Order: sequence, then structure tokens, then C-alpha cells
Amino acid sequence: MRKEGWIEEKIFLKIRELMPIATVDILVVHKGKVLLMLRNNDPAKGLWFTPGGRVRYGETLEQTVVRKLEEETGLTATKIEKKGVMSHFYPQTHTITTFFHVDVVDEKVILNDEHNDYKWISQIDDNLHPYVKYMINESGIFT
Repeated sequence: MRKEGWIEEKIFLKIRELMPIATVDILVVHKGKVLLMLRNNDPAKGLWFTPGGRVRYGETLEQTVVRKLEEETGLTATKIEKKGVMSHFYPQTHTITTFFHVDVVDEKVILNDEHNDYKWISQIDDNLHPYVKYMINESGIFT
């Protein structure tokens, strides 16, 4: 069954070769801690990163945040605040992502198949991906 606003993989791969992809990244915050998830998929496969993903056709950025938060974590947002926009460059992908600070009530994450682990952090670790560090710093979460 085809998802609403979704495109076939073959078409997506061709688009990805030719232009940037619009995405959201979600800085999920609970009691001053930020959620990171261990990615199963490219880009950033095997890295601790924020939840997020592609914006579907006809979907607002905020709708994407709500959808991706539910799909990837099972959590519900109590507050959504846009914090910035940046480009992410990977070997096969160029994304333009809008990143959001999202408060949630609960810390119990329900993983989907996009991640195989999660953790809550209370400070920026030197080993974090530079994009994650940038988004956390720009959002002022730990300051």
C-alpha cells in the first residue's frame, strides 16, 4: 500500500542524485535531556543522531515533526519550536534540514526499525556527530 505523499524508491533515488532533500531533525527534550538514537539506515548509519526525516509532499514542517516523532519514538510533543535550518552533506545525499526543539512528557521510547538503540544525554560529548553538536548548540538546550 502506498503511503500518502510518498514516492517510489526508484524515483526518490533519481531525485536524490539531482537535488537536496527537505527534512526535519528533532531535538527531543525531556527534563533537560536530549534524545539520541542509533541509526540503522543511511545517511548516518551506525551513528547517534536525532530522530527526523523527509518532508512528504503537502506536509508542513510541523506535521512532519509530529509524524516522525510518533513513527520513530512513539512519543508525543507538548511543545514544538523551530530553531534553525542547515545543510547536511553525506556521500549519497544532500539534505536541507529544519531542526526543532520538541518537549515531550514521557521518556519511554518505542523504537521502530530505523534505530536499534536510544539514549538520553545531558551534555554534548566530543564524539557526537558535528551536525548534532551544531543543532544542540544553536538550540541552547544545555546553556
